[in-house]
Amino acid sequence: MTAAARRSAPRLVHHWPDVEARIARSRRFAIFFDFDGTLVPFARRPELVRVPPRTRRILGRLARRKQVRVFVISGRRRANLQRHLGVDGVSYLGLYGWETDGVRPELPGTVRDALGEARLWLMTRRHRYPGLWIEDKDLSLSVHLREIPVRMRPLVRRDLGALSRRLRPAVRLFHNRLDAELVPHEVSGKGATVTRLLSRPDLAGALPLYFGNDLSDEPAFAAIREGLAVIVGSSGPTHAHYAIPQQDKLAETLARIEEAIT
Repeated sequence: MTAAARRSAPRLVHHWPDVEARIARSRRFAIFFDFDGTLVPFARRPELVRVPPRTRRILGRLARRKQVRVFVISGRRRANLQRHLGVDGVSYLGLYGWETDGVRPELPGTVRDALGEARLWLMTRRHRYPGLWIEDKDLSLSVHLREIPVRMRPLVRRDLGALSRRLRPAVRLFHNRLDAELVPHEVSGKGATVTRLLSRPDLAGALPLYFGNDLSDEPAFAAIREGLAVIVGSSGPTHAHYAIPQQDKLAETLARIEEAIT
């Protein structure tokens, strides 16, 4: 299946017989997940999320299957993902896939200086936008918009765009639906991460499945050219092939996938 153009994706449940047959014909699998909004429901603050027990159990069983590799790719730090999910056998990739092995990536001095300048600049904007919350991940800065009045969010994004252009090429800006993040230029995003992983010899011939829900997942959806890309709990134009409109239905879908893998 080739990458879909951006459109409203059909519901996966309506096409399940075709998808099930595709899974049953495959012998190796690379299954990728976003974290927030995909594996876990969104929470008011990142530390408040809870992984549904059924989801955790199914992921554990999938990760133990010899023909399956499971990856979680998130804007969170890798250690944070491990702490919240805690499933053995899963490969955790933080900072959109840049942080892969728990070793702190080395930042060039120019990038560190740019992030420092961005921190100071953002602090001066906190009074201008009520509800603005800045999450400092040390290697990146996430600007949360959830508690900012809707009418003011485009103004915040405009300011962030101007800031990122001023700090180029040291940093780049990723947008999500309810946050935006300034990251080191070395962070290439989820699409590049998926492409890199699928080029590994141990994943040659594997059927890739990607589950995500946010704007930063769109490049990964587009990178799944010969697989299945599924948007979870969201609607609107997307590169995903299929949709699961309700996040709490993901575990049910994973259980079906587990049964279809022979």
